[in-house]
Amino acid sequence: MSVDLVATLGEPVTLDAVLRSGRQVLSDLLGVAAPELVVFADREYQRGVRIDGGRQLAVAELRETVIGHRIPATEPSFAESIHFEIEIPPTGDGVFLMAIDHQGDGLDDGRHAVFTPYRTCVGVAVAVSLALATARLAHGQYVDEQIGMVTPAENEPDAIIDRTRLSDAGEDFAAQCEKYLRQFRHLNGWPRDRAMP
Repeated sequence: MSVDLVATLGEPVTLDAVLRSGRQVLSDLLGVAAPELVVFADREYQRGVRIDGGRQLAVAELRETVIGHRIPATEPSFAESIHFEIEIPPTGDGVFLMAIDHQGDGLDDGRHAVFTPYRTCVGVAVAVSLALATARLAHGQYVDEQIGMVTPAENEPDAIIDRTRLSDAGEDFAAQCEKYLRQFRHLNGWPRDRAMP
């Protein structure tokens, strides 16, 4: 099972702000310090295998890179997108970020940030925190159609944070990520792995 966690983007935000806020939300959810996150652009994959490592975005680039604005169309299309990969160095996990600008397709004229985690507890917990933080920063909504963390469904980031944060602090980041996901019993132990092997 893969999962996409979405933040609607009511206004543009920088990647630097997303990372800083995402780490704070992650700490709030888990009760443990969040690790640094590293962003890469221009990575290429072929049949699921990375064939180009891309380039790491420097701090200045993170401050200048904006998601949630109109993305210039490269050809007639219903949607344009830009892609990044966010790594969690201590565990080797990651999250793919695709910023989408629906080009007036008539279905959804909005802009979205779609976070797709590696299939581990660390990857999913980080993706949840980044999507919540992005929705909060961009005055948007958090869209969770696949995990279904709270019932009834809730789109307000602060309400999700309040309802799903762990009640006790921990010392081990990966263990807290696993504990966070295990509170959602309907996932039946998904994701199976705590972190990347």
